[in-house]
Amino acid sequence: MRIKLLLICILLFENVCFGATTFQHTLTTTVPASVNVTAINSAAATGTIDASTGNSSSPSASFRLQTNGADTNYTYVVQAKLLVSAGNQQNAYAQIGGNGYILLGNNSTYPTPAAVNNITGGTPTSGNNANVIAYPVTNSLTNLSSATLTNNAAYGGLCYIVKTGTSKDGTLTQTVGAAPLANTYSLSNDRAGVYQAVVTFSANRNP
Repeated sequence: MRIKLLLICILLFENVCFGATTFQHTLTTTVPASVNVTAINSAAATGTIDASTGNSSSPSASFRLQTNGADTNYTYVVQAKLLVSAGNQQNAYAQIGGNGYILLGNNSTYPTPAAVNNITGGTPTSGNNANVIAYPVTNSLTNLSSATLTNNAAYGGLCYIVKTGTSKDGTLTQTVGAAPLANTYSLSNDRAGVYQAVVTFSANRNP
């Protein structure tokens, strides 16, 4: 009897490559420019006025700005408004003699637009600006580059344009001065009550 054997041999050789293909993917994501503005130290925004002199206790409005973008991405704007008769709003900033002022209006007996204009015109007379008082305003910056009083029609006229420079996290504090602008406070013309202006810090994305 014959037996036939078929031996199948598989030879394995090391380091032999019959063909190789390599693929690569580059994973890419984009972080867009973003910004966050918050009000801080809100208790400091409330103060008092001495009825005999008109001097204020220098309340202040403070904001924190955080961004991962550059000044080219956003226009940072500080605006102020006060209520006038008929419940309308009017710009509360004034520039007189090269200095910046903020106007505080009586929040129950509203000043008239003419009373506000009497101050912003630069030559106030106390008999013509009842129930609105002007105070010098200063800006204190931490890790921000500048805050410049600018007349910009796109933002309602006078406003402060803020630049961050290279900072990504900074604060701005706008403080009302102690002594009122001459001829804007009168014991007999300015009614007792709450005097206020609303200060707003906004980040406006550029096109």
